Amino acid sequence: MFERTVEYYRLINRPGKPEDSVAFRVAVLVTVLIAVFAAVKYGAVGALTGALVIAGVIAGSVFSYYARNKTNLILKLILSVLLLLVFIIFLAALGGAIQDLRYPLVRLFLWVLVLHSFDLPTRRDLDFSLASSAILIAFAGTLSISSNFLYMLVPFFASGLITLYIGHRSSLMETSDVFVPAQKRTRTGWAFVLAAIALVPIGLLMFMFLPRLPGFNSYYLPMSKTQNVPAAFGPLLKNPGYKDLTSFPDTPLPFNPDGYYGFNNFLDLRVRGVPPDRTVMKVRSTRPEYWRASAFDKFLGNGWENSEKNREDIFGELPLTVTDPPEPVRYGTTELVQTFFVERRLPNTIFAAYAPRSIYFPVKALKQDTMSSVLAPVTLDPGLIYSVVSEVSNANTDMLRYASSLYPKNINERYTQLPAMSPAVGDLARNVTSGKTDEYDKVDTICNYLRNTYTYDLKVKPQGNQENSAEFFLFKTKRGYCEHFSTAMAVMCRTLGIPARVAVGYATGQYNALTGYYEVSSRDAHAWVEVYFPTFGWISFDPTPGSADPQALEQSSTTWNGLTILQGIGKALKKVFPASWGRVLKSAASALGRGVKSAAGAVIDFAASAWPWILALLALALIAFALSRRRTRRARSPGPVESDDGPRQRAARAFERMSAALASAGIVRAPAQTALEFAGVADSALGFDLGGRAARLFNALRFGSEPREGDLAELDKVVDGIEAEVSGRKKPRAS
Repeated sequence: MFERTVEYYRLINRPGKPEDSVAFRVAVLVTVLIAVFAAVKYGAVGALTGALVIAGVIAGSVFSYYARNKTNLILKLILSVLLLLVFIIFLAALGGAIQDLRYPLVRLFLWVLVLHSFDLPTRRDLDFSLASSAILIAFAGTLSISSNFLYMLVPFFASGLITLYIGHRSSLMETSDVFVPAQKRTRTGWAFVLAAIALVPIGLLMFMFLPRLPGFNSYYLPMSKTQNVPAAFGPLLKNPGYKDLTSFPDTPLPFNPDGYYGFNNFLDLRVRGVPPDRTVMKVRSTRPEYWRASAFDKFLGNGWENSEKNREDIFGELPLTVTDPPEPVRYGTTELVQTFFVERRLPNTIFAAYAPRSIYFPVKALKQDTMSSVLAPVTLDPGLIYSVVSEVSNANTDMLRYASSLYPKNINERYTQLPAMSPAVGDLARNVTSGKTDEYDKVDTICNYLRNTYTYDLKVKPQGNQENSAEFFLFKTKRGYCEHFSTAMAVMCRTLGIPARVAVGYATGQYNALTGYYEVSSRDAHAWVEVYFPTFGWISFDPTPGSADPQALEQSSTTWNGLTILQGIGKALKKVFPASWGRVLKSAASALGRGVKSAAGAVIDFAASAWPWILALLALALIAFALSRRRTRRARSPGPVESDDGPRQRAARAFERMSAALASAGIVRAPAQTALEFAGVADSALGFDLGGRAARLFNALRFGSEPREGDLAELDKVVDGIEAEVSGRKKPRAS
């Protein structure tokens, strides 16, 4: 039984024809290494494991070349056992990564490539490695959240094309009797090169105009590996840039470029400073939204505060569910799935579109307040990934316009509170909304009034420590930044008895058409207003000039936004070249556009008056072109390839002599048989190898680049031998 098993194992592992092309093997190795490096670069495994994988693939490829002619049965058995072990490890890893299966799958492919690289004797095995590398680079692309992935994809694509060409060339050299390399580049070759270059802009245009189709929603959403953190933690938001701050300060907070001062339990409106332009996180979402961190309900005059001192615990199995606030149920909502990729350290708040409902975050407990702001027990560190399913409003203006103005008592008391302040703010609000009968029109009018009347300025002059920020902004400076605009709108709404609060977080960010992610920078830190509408809940408004109301962002669909790739290219070039160059190019482009427009107008006017002459000239040009092409074809038509006494014709006559001699012995060449096939039948029937020798010489002389006289003499000699052999036999031997 054991011997039979061993024999069967030998049978199924019998060696195929080995691949001897070093160039093909090296090309496959380079392509595989690019895919492996991409997977390591984008976090599939650590740097040490990645180095081991790369070293293993190289060592295995070298070993396979030198052992390609051996059966290697013991090695194959060891590799089979190791492959089974790797698969068992993969199954075990699935339990801890059920939220995101990409990472264990990529690791499985990496180790399969390492093991397979030790057993690459044939071209089929090398082709398998090439196909596996294509799958691996695709997985690496799903792990990448940056357009830098192009730096991996382009070399992989180029290396893959070269590998396919070398492999095809190697295959032709093995299967063909004569392989004649090209002596010089033809016009067809240049046409191929130009076509390949033209594919780049054509592909770019296709990418820009093809729609980006929405993906599917899975029950399990991407998030980092679950952390062992304490379930109990403090109820207050903690900002790494402003430590140990639990109450509103007597003096303005110092500006910290590494942390937005609004991500605290209060919002100090006296802070001044310009945030840096650097990416803090990237967001994958099926539509743009504002990524809300928290909200403030109590206006202090020179700032805002979250009056809640205790927060409700959220715990249980994933996803962690945010309970509804103590408000009536919202209508006119839809689900929105978002995944956040953190790139800089952020506070312990869950950023999400309002209002979050299901959270996939790598901890066992969270905390929430009654304004649907959610806290984590840990800060959001670089590399963290989490997902949120939010219930966002899709109520339109008509729906909001007919909403009731009867507010719940708890909402009305909490969100219309104001400190002692000048009645001028209320008078301004009433004057601005004069003639408006419904609450939505009043809110919208205030929002547009602030946008159109006041100036956005990050360097507005300081205010007094105890000075009312709304009055300072509305009547003194008449300029400010988003926190001032939002405060003014919320306070003006409250003076009219409309519940309003200020929310903070990040604006949508810049959409990257290559990656499909919104890239959010420090400068996107933002404040806006949330206004309560019975039945529809809290609706966001943004009075800051240059901003769009968050509820209107869904109109900016990402389905047809491939043209934003041009914006990305322009912004990248803007960072490299001086600003003056951009102004010069812009002026030149404008001048060129005006010139083209003028020229086009002149051409259209001329064509309108002289179109009969234009048609006649076009007809004459077509006739002249046709005659020229006909003359060129006649000039290029080849004459006789060579004289009847040329080596190729003499080789053909020698082969005809051989065919006639073999036909006299009963071996007739079939019409579909090649020279080698016909010679093989003759050698088998007559028991010699003269036919094969003659066929190989004939192919070299007839189809080779430069026929040699020595080969022709040898062919004549072999054919003479065939004729002598055939004439000396009465009938051929059985094959």
